[in-house]
Amino acid sequence: MTTQNMHNARYSVLLDAGWGPDGVLKDEEALFLDATFCGNVGRFINHRCYDANLVEIPVEKETPDHHYYHFAFFTTKKVEAFEELTWDYGIDFDGDKHPVKSFECLCGSRYCRGRKHSRTRGKAASK
Repeated sequence: MTTQNMHNARYSVLLDAGWGPDGVLKDEEALFLDATFCGNVGRFINHRCYDANLVEIPVEKETPDHHYYHFAFFTTKKVEAFEELTWDYGIDFDGDKHPVKSFECLCGSRYCRGRKHSRTRGKAASK
């Protein structure tokens, strides 16, 4: 879990926070799920824009001294044996405001959101 400042530098998932009417995060202590450096097997589920076959539901787990979240994944359609499981990470590929440069999406979906910053495969984005 990370805080708002750490979230701003990564593509992490917001779990709990209050948003103001102008779209600004009001809760500076909001929790984010971030598997940049460690996590469970869920960090290996590939991204697919819009028509992924999994959807995530944040599940809160409480203990006497704190609470934290897990993601529960559910299929959105029948999945055949050996079919790849995919999840829409919710990345805005046109997001100029995010401090992390967007990457080229290679999901192959006909609904692919595409990319903002051009790059060649395996090379860092450049301006």
